[in-house]
Order: sequence, then C-alpha cells, then structure tokens
Amino acid sequence: MALIVDIEKKIGEFHLHTSFQVETGEIFGLLGESGCGKSMTLKCIAGIETPDRGKIILNGRILFDSEKKINLIPQKRNVGYLFQDYALFPNMTVEQNIRIVLQKGDRIQDYLEQFYLSGLENHYPSMLSGGQKQRCALARMMAAKPELLLFDEPFSALDKSLKWNLELQILELLDQMNKPVIFVTHNKDEIDHLCEKVGILSKGQMKESGTKEEIFAHPRTAAAAKLTGCENVFLIKDRGYTHVGIPREAVFVTDTASGADIIGQVERIFLEKGEYILVIRMKRKLFYYHCQMNASDPEFSVGDTIYLCIDKEKIWYLNE
Repeated sequence: MALIVDIEKKIGEFHLHTSFQVETGEIFGLLGESGCGKSMTLKCIAGIETPDRGKIILNGRILFDSEKKINLIPQKRNVGYLFQDYALFPNMTVEQNIRIVLQKGDRIQDYLEQFYLSGLENHYPSMLSGGQKQRCALARMMAAKPELLLFDEPFSALDKSLKWNLELQILELLDQMNKPVIFVTHNKDEIDHLCEKVGILSKGQMKESGTKEEIFAHPRTAAAAKLTGCENVFLIKDRGYTHVGIPREAVFVTDTASGADIIGQVERIFLEKGEYILVIRMKRKLFYYHCQMNASDPEFSVGDTIYLCIDKEKIWYLNE
C-alpha cells in the first residue's frame, strides 16, 4: 500500500475516526457533506493538524504514529496539498509562486501552458479571478512533484467548460506521475469523472468504502445513499435495518390508485438536466420522482394527484 491512514481526532463534540488505504496510481475520492471531516482528514495527512491517535504511513515511511510518538513536520512529508483558499504567496507573481518549488531542469513555461496561465505570469494573486488562483495553486503543487497529492474541492471556483478541461488535464498529469491521490468533494459527478474508489464520510465517520461502481450501484448506508444522489431515503423502525432507499429506477407511474404504493399530490415541478423532477407530498413526507422530458409518462401539473409503483426488488435496505 502506498498510503495507509487510520486516525482519530476529537475537537469539542466532533469526533473524526477514519481508516482507508490508497494504492500507488489510485485516485481515492472522499465524498461527504460540508463539516463531515473531509478537510480535517487531509490536514492530518499533510501534518497541519495532529491526530489524537493512530498512524499515517506513506510508501513505507511513517508520517505519524501515536504509539511510537512519530509526527513528521509538513516540510518532511513530501505531500502536495491544494487548499480551498489556494494559499498563494500574495507578494509573488504567478510565475514566482510556481518557480519557488520548480525542480531543476523543469521549464516554467510548461506549467503556465498546461494550466492556462500564459499571459498571467506577472500578475499577483490579488489581480486573479478565483479560477485563475486555483489553476496557479494546481501548477505550483504539481511542480513540487510530491509523493502524495491531496485535492480539497479543486474545481469549486471554476466554470463548467474550464472545469472539464482541467479535469482532463489533471487526469493526464496524474497518469504520468503515478502517485496516490486523495480527492475531496461533495460532488458525485467529480467522483464519477476522476476516481476509481470512494469513501463515504459522514459526521466524522467512514461509513463505507469501495469502488465507485459498488458504492453508487448499491450503497449499504443511508449516508452513502444520500450522497450518491438518492433523495428518497426513509427511516424505518423495528427492522433489521434502519433505513430504506428507493432509487429513481425503482419508481414508475400507474394510472389508478389500485396497486399503487405511493399516492400523493404534486407540490412542485423542477426542470433539471433534461428531466422533470416532481416533488410529491405524501402526508408529512416528500417523495421525489424523476421523469425524462421525452418519456411516455403523462404530463402533470402542480396540485395533480399522482400514483406511483415501486419495484420492491430494487429497494436498498440500509443501515445508519
């Protein structure tokens, strides 16, 4: 294993306990909502924060071990970290920010071109847009050639077209570098595009991990189901499981109340990514139904009664 992480850290009432492994050349995605401990995990690996207990091992080197009392300073860990706030040197130009970590024999122009920074060489961070700052920080991190790469929401400040270009560029660079990578995000699509494996972090706890195909196709926990895009997750009492998840492919419309599993009124209708999302009121709960714009489903309006059937074989039975 290139990277082994098994750490705990308490801050007030918050308790981070996460354990995972990343292979060389593997991009591991940490998926979770804001405040779940994703950034704290990266800071512990980079040496910015110190865990209370556990170990962090990179390519056989112990970066942290609470029992052996080993805790390398960040400068000795050789870990590249792309911060959410970019952490550029404000008194240095774009070129100077990158050149400060440039390896012998590397050309500054290569990094300027790869990260769409040509023409901005003499600009200071205060003169850059959020996306330009982020690209400069990416170029600086890559130029340092670290053993491990940590990405903390790297595309949050970018527009869609530039985001796609940078995703492709980063994938090419990562293929060439063949390093372990941890990619933190709350966006399932970014995991889909970039990562082979994913860990679901919720309220400081690693709920489950595996290949993205395994996690997205059949999550085992309520947290994973919600983060993979399932809106219909319901608490169930006195069963061998705590929740059920009803993925969108398990739901279809029927014409009458006879045999319907769900009867409700259409409360709102949203149009998103080429499909209609119907928000259906079922007494005290809401249910979300997705249908394609060109589908054969009947048209609905706000206030209409709708009857839905659920394919029981496609329901997810979930734990907390």
